Amino acid sequence: MVDANFDISRPKRAIIGIVLLALSSLTVEAALAQSRPKVAAMVGARSGASWPLWIAKESGLYEKYGLNVELVYAVHPAPIAAIISGQAAMTSSGSDPALLAASRDPSLVILGGFMNKGTFAMIGSKTTTEMKELSGKKIGVGRVGDPPYHMAVSLVKKFGMTARDVQWVSIGVDAATRAAALQSGQVDAAMITAPAYFRLQAAGMPVLAVLLDYDDIYVSTYYLFRREALNKERAMALTFIKAHAEAIKRFYDDKTFATRVMIKQGAAKNVQDANQVYDLFHKARVLEPIPYALKGSVEAVVERQSQELKGADLSKMIDNSLVDQLVRERFFESIFGASIRDEQQRRQSQAFGR
Repeated sequence: MVDANFDISRPKRAIIGIVLLALSSLTVEAALAQSRPKVAAMVGARSGASWPLWIAKESGLYEKYGLNVELVYAVHPAPIAAIISGQAAMTSSGSDPALLAASRDPSLVILGGFMNKGTFAMIGSKTTTEMKELSGKKIGVGRVGDPPYHMAVSLVKKFGMTARDVQWVSIGVDAATRAAALQSGQVDAAMITAPAYFRLQAAGMPVLAVLLDYDDIYVSTYYLFRREALNKERAMALTFIKAHAEAIKRFYDDKTFATRVMIKQGAAKNVQDANQVYDLFHKARVLEPIPYALKGSVEAVVERQSQELKGADLSKMIDNSLVDQLVRERFFESIFGASIRDEQQRRQSQAFGR
């Protein structure tokens, strides 16, 4: 029997109340998002080097830490110019251009780095199957003096050769252009990054050497900010580093999401390519949970760019104090768990300025 005192309208009122509460929460969240000032972060490469920024954006981590971030893609030197002009708050930059820019403009500062390895590989022609066979041969690079050139020099040194033992051919910064030169026989080998070199490998061209196999060949990505990030904009800079650290945790925990983001951002053409790049990054632990700018990385840039950085005061260009602060606050332990302590201690000892 139905209770005579039962009010059938009460369940309806409860449902309406829940709906109104949910709408209210959404309205409040939307208002908070609109109230946060929008800041731009520059993305200079459609490659795995931008993965933490993409994941932070796609998974709402910027918003979680109080930032309303617009990611803007532009090729070098536009990202650095945007930081100097104040049009953007930060950019992830290759170590060489970041240090060169900071040496020329005191308004810039490097506040850490989340990558120290690169996915470049030396790919040979079908008639060049080993690194030692490159003596006297032609190697295609972007241009003589650019970072891939210096990476290639480091590789040939591993096999007993010097930069003068091979012929360097400047082809262009685009991996597809270098791949075409290799396939046409214009060069005997070329520095190609993943995923472009996967297709050459599938076509029968040998992988002569992979940078990921050499921990002492640094291919680093730094955080580049305006110097104000050390004082009046410090809170914002800290939230960027926090969001990217949690994005790196998401990367290692969620392959499906990470590869989907890479495809969406145009860094991989299909799932197969994205999976292969992901597996390379995951196996080699390419993305750094503890994002210090490392002493070895800085020294590698100074060696490569000795003329341009001659006399530069590196201590004024690189500041690891924000990462130190997050270590003291046990932020990285809160994200990655207590097991990160050994890696954290090791990276602290290897950080620039130690």
